[in-house]
Amino acid sequence: MSTYVANGLPWGSKVGRDVQHCTTSREVLEEAKLDWNVEKCELVARMPFRIGADNDIKSGSGDFVYDGEIYRECPNGYATYRTDKNIPLGIVKSKYEVVQNIDAFNFIDNAIGEGKAEFQYAGCFGFGHKVFITAKLPVTTKVGGEPIDNYLVFSTSHDGSGSIDILFTPVRVFCLNMLNAGIEEASAHIRIRHTKSAQDKLDFGAEMLKIALQYADNAKDFYDSLLTINMNDNQVRDYISRLVLSPSEYATVISETKDYTLKRLFEKDYLTMERTGISTRKTNIMNTMFDYYQTGVAQEHIIGTAWGAYNAITGYYCNVKDQVGEKRMNNLVFGGDRLAMSKALKEVVTFREAA
Repeated sequence: MSTYVANGLPWGSKVGRDVQHCTTSREVLEEAKLDWNVEKCELVARMPFRIGADNDIKSGSGDFVYDGEIYRECPNGYATYRTDKNIPLGIVKSKYEVVQNIDAFNFIDNAIGEGKAEFQYAGCFGFGHKVFITAKLPVTTKVGGEPIDNYLVFSTSHDGSGSIDILFTPVRVFCLNMLNAGIEEASAHIRIRHTKSAQDKLDFGAEMLKIALQYADNAKDFYDSLLTINMNDNQVRDYISRLVLSPSEYATVISETKDYTLKRLFEKDYLTMERTGISTRKTNIMNTMFDYYQTGVAQEHIIGTAWGAYNAITGYYCNVKDQVGEKRMNNLVFGGDRLAMSKALKEVVTFREAA
C-alpha cells in the first residue's frame, strides 16, 4: 500500500473559490470577488533631499514633497493598479493595454453550458496581479482503464509579467497528477498579449472548446503509447538521473559503471555521493522519485512502463514536493514544476523496450 497521498488539485479551496454553480464568467467574477477594474497610471520617483542637488519643487510639473523626500514624475514610467483599493499591481510599458477581468474571460461563456465545459474554481494571486478561472471539459478519457479528467486553466495578469493564457491540463483522477498534453509544451498553451488587438482575439470560445476536446483525444493516444514502452529499474534510475542532474553531473556518474554507480547513488551511499560530487539535496530527490515510482499513489499497475516512470515524476511534483497554496499552483500550472514535468515527458519517450 502506498505511503503517499494525493494532495489535490492546485487550484482548490486554499487558492481559489468554488464556482461550479456559476454559468457565466460574470457570475464567476462576482462569486470569487474578482469583479474589480484595473487602470494604468504614471509613476513618480521618490528621491531624498541632497546638498548641492536640484531640490526645487516645480509644482507645475507635478513635483511634491512628503516626509522629507522629493517626488517627481518618472518619464514614460507606468504602473497598473486596482481602482477599488488603489493598490499597485505592477510596472508596465507604455504600450501595455489594460484588459479588464470581464473582458479577458467573457469569451469562455461560449464554451460553458449544458454538455460543454463546467466552471470549477476561480481566484487570484496576491492583490490580483494574476487572476485565474478553471473549467472542466465534458470528457473523461481512459488510459489503461484509469480515468483522466481534462481541464482548462484561463489566466490573465495585471503586472506586466504575462499575457492572457489558456492552458489545457489533463489530470489523472486516482492520484490527481497533473499531466502534460504533449511533448511540446506550447502545443496546449495559447497566449494572447495585452495589446490593442487582444480583444479582437478573444472571440473564439466555441472554437477553443473544439480544440481542447481534440487535445484530450490526442493526449489519450499519446499516454496509451507510453504503456507499450517497457522500462526496467535501471532504466528508470537513468531516466530520473537525466532529469535531476545537470549534464556534467550525469556525465560524471555514467563515466563509471553506470548501472552500479546509479544504484548506489539512489541508495544515498555517502562514498558514491562524495566521489561523483552529487549533492545530498539532489540525491534525496532522486531517491524519493524512485520510491514514488515503486510505491506512489496508483503506481502499482503501471510499474515497468514509461507511463509509470513519467507518473513518478508528476507524482513527485504534485504529491510530494513541499509547497502549498499560491506557490504550489504557480509552480505546477505556470512555473518551473510544469516545465520540469514537460521535460520529463520529452525524456521518457526516448526509452525503448528493455532487452
